[in-house]
Amino acid sequence: MQKLKNKFNLAVWLVMIVMIIPAFFVLPQKSKEGSAEAKVKEVKQNQSSYHTEIPSRAVTLTTIPVYKDENLQQKSGELPEQKQLDIIKLKNNVFELANHTYIKADTKNIVSDTLLSKQIKKTTVYTAQRSEVYYNPFTTYDKEVYTTLPKGQQFSTNQIAETYWGTYYEVNFNGGQTGWINSENLNLENPKMLQVQDMLRKKYNDSKYSIYVKQLDDSFTVGVNQDKKMYAASLSKLPILYWTQKRLNEGKAALNDNLQYNTAINTFKGSFEAGGTGILPVIANNANYSLSEIIDRTAKNSDNVGSNLLAYYETGQFSPAFRSGIESIAGQAWDPVEREASAEMVGRILEALYKEGGYSFNALFDTQFDDTKIQAGVPKNVRVAHKIGAADAYNHDAAIVFSSEPYILVVETKGGSDDVISQISKDVYEVLK
Repeated sequence: MQKLKNKFNLAVWLVMIVMIIPAFFVLPQKSKEGSAEAKVKEVKQNQSSYHTEIPSRAVTLTTIPVYKDENLQQKSGELPEQKQLDIIKLKNNVFELANHTYIKADTKNIVSDTLLSKQIKKTTVYTAQRSEVYYNPFTTYDKEVYTTLPKGQQFSTNQIAETYWGTYYEVNFNGGQTGWINSENLNLENPKMLQVQDMLRKKYNDSKYSIYVKQLDDSFTVGVNQDKKMYAASLSKLPILYWTQKRLNEGKAALNDNLQYNTAINTFKGSFEAGGTGILPVIANNANYSLSEIIDRTAKNSDNVGSNLLAYYETGQFSPAFRSGIESIAGQAWDPVEREASAEMVGRILEALYKEGGYSFNALFDTQFDDTKIQAGVPKNVRVAHKIGAADAYNHDAAIVFSSEPYILVVETKGGSDDVISQISKDVYEVLK
């Protein structure tokens, strides 16, 4: 009897367990409260596209319908874009206007006509057409024209601002006056440089040329095959001159330093072969030469021994710091052993040397090669700082031409003559002068 009772109790427990287990596997259902929260969220999202207060300096961004009644059922017409609004009341996502008509209080179509942003912006711009100059960045509440400026004029900028109606640059003109011009009326690219680009493509777009042009006061560049690497020959002395001047400016070297010309000078990895156009002895003589003299010999005579002396003592035989420093300026590695570089790489280093200034840059004036190549293509009264390079079929020149608007010109050629380089120089000067 006891056994039967135990079996009965066990059966009861099993039935209860079987009834309870499914409850653990039933997926939770969204509560009525959860559904209500979702609806509230949806309502809030819808409301976020409507104004919650009357905007200051209200204006229409687009054409919008106008209604006679606050329920927006009886349409009475439309308001155009850029229409200033006199709003007297906001109720139920509807604006009542001063003339007792009604419009949707839609944030997409009605805004506060104020500046969206303003920041410092120093650059050079050019008028693409006759342009109105505003006292302030254009809004419908502030659109007074100060003056107009002709097409093709160059200006420096101070600030840039965004409004709902466009981007505006603050420019300097007439020796100190300032005003704002719509960016649609401006070019960031110098029209003259665009003419140079067109000329180069028509006359010199050949794989044997790598040409790079840049105005000193502008970031815009043009050229043909300007990123094509060639054996740079003595243009590879420019990074060495740059690094030397950098050390001078940092106080790590002095012009009266003495550099000893020993046998190691012409034998370290990356050194030029002694000889060429230089005037220093081909064979080491253990003599001391001042740093200023070595800079002159390297820049003015393209002296290989002079370059080796600078590379040995000033660059630390092309130390990792030198290599990484040059790469950061040139935009890519310039191997001092292989000596391959594009016209753009050379131009960047030349510009960096110009910015360092000092003795090493000044040594690029009045060189042994001033009657050839780039300088021969410009009038004699135009000053040119340049460095030539030539080896076998490779013939190059890299210069800063100090015309009324100074510019950098680098011409690398494989098989091009001095006269070809002079003609390229002349063609560029005739546009940029």
